[in-house]
Amino acid sequence: MKDYRQIDINEWKQVGAGYNGQAFVSDNYPGMLLKISRTDMGTKDKIEHEFFDAKTAYNIGLPTPKVFEIVRDGNDYGYISQKIEGKKSIARLCADEPERIPEFAALMAKVGKELHQTHIELSEHVVSMKGLLQKAVAISPLLTDEQRELLSETTDAMPETGMCLHGDFQVGNLIVADGKHYWIDLGWLSQGFYMMDLAHLYKMMMEESVLPPVQNLTHMSREQMVAFWNSFAKAYVGQEDITALNEALLPYVVLDIVRSFYLHSNDDPRLLAYLRQRVIEDMRNFTSV
Repeated sequence: MKDYRQIDINEWKQVGAGYNGQAFVSDNYPGMLLKISRTDMGTKDKIEHEFFDAKTAYNIGLPTPKVFEIVRDGNDYGYISQKIEGKKSIARLCADEPERIPEFAALMAKVGKELHQTHIELSEHVVSMKGLLQKAVAISPLLTDEQRELLSETTDAMPETGMCLHGDFQVGNLIVADGKHYWIDLGWLSQGFYMMDLAHLYKMMMEESVLPPVQNLTHMSREQMVAFWNSFAKAYVGQEDITALNEALLPYVVLDIVRSFYLHSNDDPRLLAYLRQRVIEDMRNFTSV
């Protein structure tokens, strides 16, 4: 079993923290960034998965920071990557200059379409979104038998595209620096149907934007997140009327809830109750369309 180099964390200075880990820089490693996760996101398997997904993305030409090596700090794992100087996420840009939300949304739509038109091969770490969903739907504790049957039909009908999905396609995972853009946090990189990425963004901006933790994560108000989605969707489909897109996304939003729980399962009864209610409400919306 492969092991990795132990680092001295005292050589590094923490410069940021987020849901997926802590970020550090060091004078001994100029131009590099260390990301360490101290939660269940930082297990060896998960760090290897994220590292090799990021490496794959870089190797096929996607704009993403180059990754160098997996390291350990005691029992915690992380990896060293290229440091992008002066970066800001799309979320931060929107929060700082809300009058430019349509511009930033159009940028994400443009580079998102480029991502979704990039071919990617399946591998040990790059999985089929369709295959992942089939597994998740089959065993999800969030679903009734009737819901499971309907979502299985939706998943089975999903086209095989051979194209890239970010997997965590949201405003915090596209950064901009010096006129260039980069995708980050590629641990859910996969191959599949672009509507799953759009559903993930729709879910955050249109449904979860009422939640204070999501507002804190994006630095944006609900009104700003809704405005972002509306501008993004119009730019992505190239038309003003996005009603058809919003309606078509609804079953994929439910699948994204199921997938996200499958990848980060939790036995908290309050969370289970909340997500089951979300599934009921979202399925009611798309079955009535």
